[in-house]
Amino acid sequence: MPLAILAYHSHHVVGPDYAANDHVAFAADLESLTDAGWRIAPLAEVVRRHAEGGASGTERVVALTFDDGPVYDVADVDHPCYGRQRGFANAMRDFAARRPGGQPGLHATSFVIASPEARATMEAHADPAYTWLGPGALDQTWWNPAIDSGLVAIANHSWDHLHPALAEVAHGQDARGDFARVTSVADADRQVRAAARYLAAATHGRAAPYFAYPFGHHNDFLAGEYLPALGASVCAAAVTTEPRPVAPTDSPFRLPRLVCGADWANPDALLARLAGR
Repeated sequence: MPLAILAYHSHHVVGPDYAANDHVAFAADLESLTDAGWRIAPLAEVVRRHAEGGASGTERVVALTFDDGPVYDVADVDHPCYGRQRGFANAMRDFAARRPGGQPGLHATSFVIASPEARATMEAHADPAYTWLGPGALDQTWWNPAIDSGLVAIANHSWDHLHPALAEVAHGQDARGDFARVTSVADADRQVRAAARYLAAATHGRAAPYFAYPFGHHNDFLAGEYLPALGASVCAAAVTTEPRPVAPTDSPFRLPRLVCGADWANPDALLARLAGR
């Protein structure tokens, strides 16, 4: 009764091949997951099935997620070295046209950063070893059209990611690069509740009630106390980057997630990780 959650970064374009380019990997994985018998479903279904004890029978269900919120999650972009990159949502449309009925529940969740100032700074300080971001890449104008498309949900990836490049971060001790240092209600409110309010306003109340821990970092306070107390309308589940499929005993606020590139670099390796190898 396997359940799994995968993560991709559409700003990871540092080469032309699978291991260096999540656009190449994502399109290939849609094919390999389908061929291997995995059914792609919305994150909401995986969260619900986990709460119910797992997928039914021998069914294998996987959710697709995207992190940080570049417009490349939905739109094509021309890379100066590697040419035209197919947006993730367009790759999903291509797959659906190529294999009608192959994945009737095809859907993904994009975890976006709320703070406009943080997004602008991140654009200007992208790590060239992993990230390519052009001007305006982290704009929010694509969020509502993505929801309207029925292919991509928008969810919470914190207020400012505690990103090291920021002049100021929303944290009482100026913590950077380590979300596990969010250990008080005041700091958690700045990072989680404020982001949820912003996303709710920006999406007209349509943001999905899920949280992705920045850097995958979490702690007992966030997962065991703070997030559960927010209520399911604000946060029904949270995902980490612990690299394995979802287990029945996992807390809904510590759901593991395999990350493209970090945890697999080719389709065979992905299928092996999903099989627990």
